[in-house]
Amino acid sequence: MTGAFIPVEAVGRNARRFTDMAEANPCDGCSAPCCRIVLTPHPTPQTFTDLDYIRYLLGFPGTELIVSRDGAWQQLSHRTCSLLDTAEARCTVHGTPRKPKVCVFFSPYRCWYKRNFTVADPPDIVRLDLARFETMLQACVLDDSGRLVRVPPWEQLRELVPPPAG
Repeated sequence: MTGAFIPVEAVGRNARRFTDMAEANPCDGCSAPCCRIVLTPHPTPQTFTDLDYIRYLLGFPGTELIVSRDGAWQQLSHRTCSLLDTAEARCTVHGTPRKPKVCVFFSPYRCWYKRNFTVADPPDIVRLDLARFETMLQACVLDDSGRLVRVPPWEQLRELVPPPAG
């Protein structure tokens, strides 16, 4: 690292010292979205039938589709992990052999869930419930054989379907 040393106080109110971060738990104050939703990869739609199937899925309560900045699609199901103490937003098997390895090896310092599911305007995803999906469909174009030839690019999709309120 080059340049002059800048005191933490001069950097701004969100600046923290290394030791402060090392001692803090990055999950403190988080609502644990990683333990309250299940994300499953979903194929990128290519046809009218694919879009119709997504519309069908979104008719089920607690189901959304996520489109990420890189174009990946995922099905989101609002399902709370049975190992989560929902009152404290803490894992009941943390630090035990019962804790799933996917959780053990998850880095809370680069938490994609916290960045995208605890803010009003997620930076990396567009969330589609049935109503927002219907809005997106108005901007899709299909050819005569039902092949999808145009889907709004990610930035346009963010403008078409703003984040859900609340």
